[in-house]
This record gives sequence, C-alpha cells and structure tokens, in this order.
Amino acid sequence: MRIDHIAYRVKDRQTAANFFIKAFGYRIEDDFQIDFDDGSTAKCYALSPSEVSENFGDISESVRSICIYNNTIYQIPPDIFVSEGSEGSIVKKWVDERGNGGVHHIAYQVDDVSEIMKSWKEKSLGTFTTEEPIVADGLSQCFTHPHPITGIIYEFIYRTGKGFNVDNVKNLMESTKDEL
Repeated sequence: MRIDHIAYRVKDRQTAANFFIKAFGYRIEDDFQIDFDDGSTAKCYALSPSEVSENFGDISESVRSICIYNNTIYQIPPDIFVSEGSEGSIVKKWVDERGNGGVHHIAYQVDDVSEIMKSWKEKSLGTFTTEEPIVADGLSQCFTHPHPITGIIYEFIYRTGKGFNVDNVKNLMESTKDEL
C-alpha cells in the first residue's frame, strides 16, 4: 500500500498548482473540467512529481512507489489533485466551509478495493460513501466518510490504467457532497 495521491479543494487551483510546482517540483499532468447536473463546475489539475516523468516514465504506476535509479533509492512522492469550484458547486461549498479549503482526502493505492472495504467494515474502522467500489475504465475506488479520529476522508484506489478519469472524479465528488 502506498499513497497514490492527495486531493485538495481550493479557492484558486492555479495559485495552488503554482505553489506545488515552485515548492516541490511538481508539473501539471492533466487539466480538465467537471460539469455537474445542477450547472455548476469544478476545474481540476492533476499534478505529478517531475522525477516520475523524467526518471521513471516507462515504469508502471503501480510499481513505482520506490525505484532505484543510478544506484540511488527513490521513494516517489504521490500525485497531487487540485480542484476549484464554481458558485454553488460541491467543491466551492466545501472550500467555503473551511475558509481557504485544504486537504479533501488522501488516497491509498491498494490491490483490492473490495477487500479493503470488507476489512474496514469487519474491524469497524470507518464507514464508506458507497456500499460497493465505484468502477470506471482503468479504476476501482471508494471513499470513507470523514474519519472520527483523524477527520480525514480516505480513498482506496486500484488502477489498471494511468491518470484520472473525468467521469469517475465527478461520481466521487458527488458521493462526498454530504461531507460539508
């Protein structure tokens, strides 16, 4: 298990992206907009650490949490996902509740999302926003409700493809709309 990505909801995604680029050497990997049924939108950036593309671009995303390159061991930082929302959107409401926004969730990459859900339920570790994993092209994932001990929403994700799927991001955002 490794941290796959950290998702932030912010007032201004460009300012947030610029911070991650300048402070940590990330780069914008993907730029897309989500259109919700109520007419609101969320603009999103997926950012990747520069060394992933430069040194490990051909290595499968699921096995590159630790790599050896030129006799140096690297622990690859997680991707960063940044979203800002239009007036009335799920994202904007969440940001407004918290002032400037912040970490929305931490996603852990796992081998079997269903097994993690089953284990968490059996151990009473937390509750989920859906009964079953949300499945889309190249992804299987689920969200917890904000954890009573840490206050964080956790996502568990299994990837067979690379990147973020716009429809799945929309479904996941909608699944957490009551977490304000």
